[in-house]
Amino acid sequence: MHLHDWGIAPGKSAHMVLLQASNPIEAIRLRATRLKVWRAGKLVAESEPAVARVFGAGADRQIDWRASA
Repeated sequence: MHLHDWGIAPGKSAHMVLLQASNPIEAIRLRATRLKVWRAGKLVAESEPAVARVFGAGADRQIDWRASA
């Protein structure tokens, strides 16, 4: 990608996105929710974690799709 100011170190641009995923493959496969976004070291956006709920068979429960992976 030829990024000149990339990496984690003093003096770098400090842009970062925190995704709701446990690894890069999961981030792509699940189209992960952006939990927080920083630009130049300042928090500029945040959202609540995505939650899936399943209804049926007399039950209403939350599902963590990663748990069954």
